Amino acid sequence: MYESKKLDGIACVKFQGRLGNLMMEYVFLYVIAKMKHLYPIVPENSELFQIFDLEKTTLSAINKSTDSCSKLPEYKESWGLSYDEKLLAVPPNKSVRFNGYFQSWKYWIKYEDIIRKLLRFKNPIQQKAHDQMRTIMNKMKFEVNKDSVIVSMHIRRGDYATDGHYKYGKLTPNETYYANAMQYFKTRHKNILFVVGSNDIDWSKKALAKEKNVYYSTGNSPAEDIALLSLANHTIMSVGTFGWWIGWMAQGTSLFYKNIFRPQSDFAKEFLNNSIDDFIYPGWIPME
Repeated sequence: MYESKKLDGIACVKFQGRLGNLMMEYVFLYVIAKMKHLYPIVPENSELFQIFDLEKTTLSAINKSTDSCSKLPEYKESWGLSYDEKLLAVPPNKSVRFNGYFQSWKYWIKYEDIIRKLLRFKNPIQQKAHDQMRTIMNKMKFEVNKDSVIVSMHIRRGDYATDGHYKYGKLTPNETYYANAMQYFKTRHKNILFVVGSNDIDWSKKALAKEKNVYYSTGNSPAEDIALLSLANHTIMSVGTFGWWIGWMAQGTSLFYKNIFRPQSDFAKEFLNNSIDDFIYPGWIPME
């Protein structure tokens, strides 16, 4: 529990984007507040409170006015998908706000064990995920033995497959990547069940039409899909933070699409020195 009377100031972040982004922003906020002895401010109506068992560290909880964050000096990240060490150089015990996406594990790797406890799904979400996985295994007649593994696949199309995103420099994998990634696991395990979550199930079914033992998850909320897919032993990621969190939560072997951005594009500028190392978690395996 936070005791605001013992803290001299507040830390604010401009929460923006969808669930994967919000999780990155919250984790950055939590860690910076912990390091600088500040009270972390989360929006009153944040969906994160409905998904995870987080303490409601809001402005109203400490009787501060709704414009308290907007009055503070703002620090903006230099790169959206690289570590910006100057953000951690802010003085301690002094209220501050940040603007960015903070998509690097380097900000919080020293506190990773704490972060894993923070990002535990609320019981109804977690229970539904376990029930769904059991149902999927029964439906697919998947026998569990020492040679059995479940591999989750996140296939992101939708916004990433539009001309606007391509012109900006964002790339999304084609069928070849998913075939290569699935083959990676098929050469290492005898009995595999692939569980697919996607924002374009129709494309996914066409792309994986020749594959066996594939289940397509439909009807879940984004949080429910992350909870379900992170129960797998291993993961195949596409692009974006949604699949990133699935891989991090699963803690198995994670394959990622290595061509994240188009060289010399505007999106490439979000990566320091064109490197994806600050974004991709250590040990994950690149593939194309």
